[in-house]
Amino acid sequence: MAASKKKYNFKGLDDIFGESVTDIIDVIENDKKLAKEKTLIISVDLLKPNPYQPRKVFEQEELVNLAESIKLHGIIQPIIVNDKNEIVAGERRMRAAKLAGLKEVPVIVLTLSNAQMEEFAIIENIQRVDLTDIEEANAYKQLSMSLKLKQEEIAIRVGKSRSHIANIMRLLNLPKKVQDALLQKKITMGQAKPLLTILGNESLLEDIFQKTIDQNLTARDVENLVKNAGKEKQETIKEPKSPNIIQTENRIMRRLGTKVTIDNKKITIGYSSEADLNRVLEILGLLEED
Repeated sequence: MAASKKKYNFKGLDDIFGESVTDIIDVIENDKKLAKEKTLIISVDLLKPNPYQPRKVFEQEELVNLAESIKLHGIIQPIIVNDKNEIVAGERRMRAAKLAGLKEVPVIVLTLSNAQMEEFAIIENIQRVDLTDIEEANAYKQLSMSLKLKQEEIAIRVGKSRSHIANIMRLLNLPKKVQDALLQKKITMGQAKPLLTILGNESLLEDIFQKTIDQNLTARDVENLVKNAGKEKQETIKEPKSPNIIQTENRIMRRLGTKVTIDNKKITIGYSSEADLNRVLEILGLLEED
């Protein structure tokens, strides 16, 4: 269907976002009169996903439920797109509309630059969509890299605490296998966080991660496994010998002509045979005379 597109033009990001990224979307979606005036009807096949969309997983059951609602009531809120028909807000509605068998959908067109599209997609999704923890972490990383934002600035932008941003972004230090499990909701953030403390021990991390999956361990179970592994490691680490101890070992070895170790408050004297043992005992004055 040919139609001249009506567009909103913005000078910059502040004109889009105001105090919140959802401001303009809320106005468009909730002002029925404005939505009616600006809405176009286009083929659903013309719509393209936002290339900056941080969400990678769309729950099929949710889409099916939304599709059933669309069959009954249609799409109540128009899908927001740019002038390339890339979706700014409403990808779930678009996917559900296809499931429902709709050929055409209502849209409102915004004129946005690539930078505006990227920031809009990331922040709008963080504020409005239930992202997985790892998707949220990647969204913050994208904001940090693309817009050169510090964690404090990201926190202000998305309305969350700096500690929340920092904790979520730490998940990106985990191995890809663990990140994929978070993305697929096989494990929770609570189960994954203890693994961050053993990043330097790949084999231990892999072992505990696999146990978490296979045995469906709770977050507390994982914490305890990591904690106990840490205690065992501490117990196996030996304090380095002081120069005085090493010097004493060498003096005794020269005197006895055999290997001598001083460790854990014990002196160990080696010997190669019974005859060698008698030799050492004789030097020590401990050999009993017949």
